[in-house]
Amino acid sequence: MQRLRRVRVGARLSATFGSVTLLLVVMIGAAVWNIVAQRRADQRVAASAALQRDALIAKFRAADLNGWQTGYAFNAIRGVPDATTDTVGMRAKFLTSAEALRQDLARIGAHDLSAGERRQLVTAENAFARFMEIDERIVAGYRARTPAMMAASDDLVAGEALEWFDRAATAVDQLAVQAQAETASDAAAARTTSTRGLTLMVVVGLTCLVIATVLTWTAARNLVNKARNKAILAAIVEQSADATLTLALDGTITTWNSGAERLYGYTAGEAIGRRVAMLLQPDTEARHAGVLKGLADGIEFQLEETPRRRKDGTEIFVSTNVWPLRDDDGRLIGGAATERDVTARRRREAEQRIADERAARAARLESLGQLASGVAHDFNNLLAIILNCIEFIAEDTGDEAADDLTRIRNAAHQAQELTSQLLLFAKREPTHVEIVDLNTVVTDATDLLSRAIGAGVTLRCHTCSRALPVYANRSRLDQILLNLVINARDAMPGGGFVAIATSIVELSEDPAQPLPPGRYAQLTVSDNGIGMSAEVKDRLFEPFFTTKPADQGTGLGLATVYGIVGDAGGTITVDSTLGAGTTFRILLPLSPFVRPEPAPEHRTRSSSGLPG
Repeated sequence: MQRLRRVRVGARLSATFGSVTLLLVVMIGAAVWNIVAQRRADQRVAASAALQRDALIAKFRAADLNGWQTGYAFNAIRGVPDATTDTVGMRAKFLTSAEALRQDLARIGAHDLSAGERRQLVTAENAFARFMEIDERIVAGYRARTPAMMAASDDLVAGEALEWFDRAATAVDQLAVQAQAETASDAAAARTTSTRGLTLMVVVGLTCLVIATVLTWTAARNLVNKARNKAILAAIVEQSADATLTLALDGTITTWNSGAERLYGYTAGEAIGRRVAMLLQPDTEARHAGVLKGLADGIEFQLEETPRRRKDGTEIFVSTNVWPLRDDDGRLIGGAATERDVTARRRREAEQRIADERAARAARLESLGQLASGVAHDFNNLLAIILNCIEFIAEDTGDEAADDLTRIRNAAHQAQELTSQLLLFAKREPTHVEIVDLNTVVTDATDLLSRAIGAGVTLRCHTCSRALPVYANRSRLDQILLNLVINARDAMPGGGFVAIATSIVELSEDPAQPLPPGRYAQLTVSDNGIGMSAEVKDRLFEPFFTTKPADQGTGLGLATVYGIVGDAGGTITVDSTLGAGTTFRILLPLSPFVRPEPAPEHRTRSSSGLPG
């Protein structure tokens, strides 16, 4: 029995709920329909009023038009100068008024007209067009200034022109009357719709009162859902990979998520209650004070690559967003910050910048090489002609002239050597290459280099314990050693040492490295001389660039070394600090045709610079 009663109560509640729902749907539909109907009625009233306004403007404009035509015609009869000129006087005002009336009729035509209104508009437009055609005949007659033509124009003004003007004015006037009648009709319909809508609104309002009770219950449930969502959001913030923390206005940390623990190494217990200054580098505390002051003023901050200090003292860089926190009443209570570790990204960007700088430097040297190659080839051809002519002349001259020709021949040969160095830099000089052991090149050149550097400089050679086969021209490798050692000697006017070393290096994949990964033979030439500035180092391999006096260097030595190394498929870099010396590092590909084998012994050789 109770079960049956529960079934009946449930059915009754379901029927009631269904009836209420249906009533609400009907009421809401009626209200929406009324709103739409009222809006349409208001639009009709507005459209009718606009049509009436445009029709009245056209009506008054037509009266002005007739007046300006009569005025310029009267002036033409009286012989007033420029009475028929289009740009001045009453004729100009007539044309301006005619153009305005044409635009008024076009505006009227843009309205949603009834069939009768459309007929009146067409009548007005046709009559106005005919009137303007007659006006052209009138003004042509006045401009002719002959009695017959002027008399004909007078007749047109008083006759045919006036007739067509009356037709146009009558049509516009009737259009205005019809628009006024439609405006009154639409206004009455709008009032009726408004009254009906007000009644429906009252009913809908009462229905909404009932709905409000249901909504109150719904709101309570939403509050519960909101609290649950806040808890979920708090969990997301706590588990975020980014560091999230909140601060009091004095910089005291009030919350600290797990992301902050991982980033800085401090637990929440260690960080909360302490000043955020513990995370800052000493040179950023002034900036931190400005951020706290800005937070107190309600300002947001976005800081890129800001230095921070971890618990273990290491420096990291973070991207920080800081914004003010307010309570439910809008009062400022502190600030919040999210920080993301960008240390690795910053390192990658720095490596990419280095790679870009190297590529730009290589491109600049390549363009210089192309220029030098062209100049050197042309100059070499001229020198060949000069030398040939000298040989011919030398056969037919005496001893005294032969001495002068010998000096000219020697100067030309020196010029050829310069062009050969330019072609080496530009990698345009043909060369014979073979597989040579870099260790052997260094060892065999020691005696020559010792004599070249003089007594005040000590030469130290340290070769790799394994053979270093490279595919290059032997004489040019000797030239590399000689140029680098001579430069090192010149950088040590007070004496010092030059160290030459060879080794094997393994290059891994690195975007900042111009060479592909693999094994390379490394040749280093170091000194403890005066070093060089960054500006000099940047231009070091440019042809004709030198820091030596004009009579002590051509500026082609290091440019030649650069060309030889590049021609062998290697790279040359330089590390230098003012007052601390310079180190040149050359990497050459190990030849794939000979496997490096262990040498019998490690070879080290030192010389004081005196000839042995």
